[in-house]
Amino acid sequence: MKIGFPRALFYYDYFPFWAGFFYRLGIEVVTSPPTNRQIMEDGLKKISDETCLPLKLLAGHIQALKDVDAIFLPRMVSVEADTYNCPKFLGIPESLLPAVPPEIPVLSAVINWRGGQRQVLKDLRKLGLELGKSKQEIRAAFREGQMWQQRYLDSRGTGWNFEQEMREIEHFAGGQRDAVVCSPKLVPESGRDSVLTPLKQISQAKQRLKITLIGHSYLIQEAYANLNLLGRLREKAEIQLVQHVEPNEVEENLTGLRKKLFWNHAKQIYGAGNKFAQDRTIDGIIYLTCFGCGTDSMVQELVARKVRDQHKPYMVITLDEHTGEAGLVTRLEAFLDMVERRKAREGNISAHGECLDRYSSSL
Repeated sequence: MKIGFPRALFYYDYFPFWAGFFYRLGIEVVTSPPTNRQIMEDGLKKISDETCLPLKLLAGHIQALKDVDAIFLPRMVSVEADTYNCPKFLGIPESLLPAVPPEIPVLSAVINWRGGQRQVLKDLRKLGLELGKSKQEIRAAFREGQMWQQRYLDSRGTGWNFEQEMREIEHFAGGQRDAVVCSPKLVPESGRDSVLTPLKQISQAKQRLKITLIGHSYLIQEAYANLNLLGRLREKAEIQLVQHVEPNEVEENLTGLRKKLFWNHAKQIYGAGNKFAQDRTIDGIIYLTCFGCGTDSMVQELVARKVRDQHKPYMVITLDEHTGEAGLVTRLEAFLDMVERRKAREGNISAHGECLDRYSSSL
């Protein structure tokens, strides 16, 4: 059996779990190709104009899945206690049904950790019945999926290569298992920073700007939709991402709020953004969001306040299907140029006169 898995939205955070889950059940997982112009245009035709960009891309990737027995669209309600995923996750698969080819059935499963592991297993057994699998097989597949997901999370360090890891997982979950011994080898040693790096390269790395790019993973790692923003930044600066921050560090930096954030992604972004704002080694922060994102409309302002308090350069980039490359490149180059000038000449400001207000250094 071949199950189609769209390369959008939940793919960027939870694909390792589902890849391990279906691998243990002996089911081949087929992912849609990387986003291209045709996929984006197909998605725009099948979904409401008011919907955010990631959901439009998901609709396009669903239509790009060919020669599969079913398309898998999970409902990821909650992935940890006392939190929810973004409402767009909760509305899947109903909101995407117009994009599904009529001849291909849809498989779904509910993941809601607010009810604990027992409830998650109970919901997965419903999927198992549709697939003709026993309770024991589902339990074993659940443990396998958790193992793959944990290895993926543990590997996300400074030398993390998202594309490389996903290629290995897709290769393994897609039935080409002769190339791997047991489980996918996440982040090969060749992809990490070598301890034998020449001293010249180390000195050059120290002189580069250190920029933080924060935002949802399905925007940051979506190279076509964000016009290769991450690649452009890495050419000119050392980049830190939300995924580089450990969960315990996120929890420690959830300060200054009157109540807890109950959105999972928003919690990660705010905690990581607060940490980066206080990190003196970070030269500037870029917040990547998309037009119409409800959670970002609040969290972006919370992060901006923390950054302003620390007098760090800050820029918000908002994406939609109409975003042009020229405008993005111009803004990015101007921001990096100002950050570089600020870093080089900040100490030349005269000590005489009134002090600047806390908003003066924000861009």
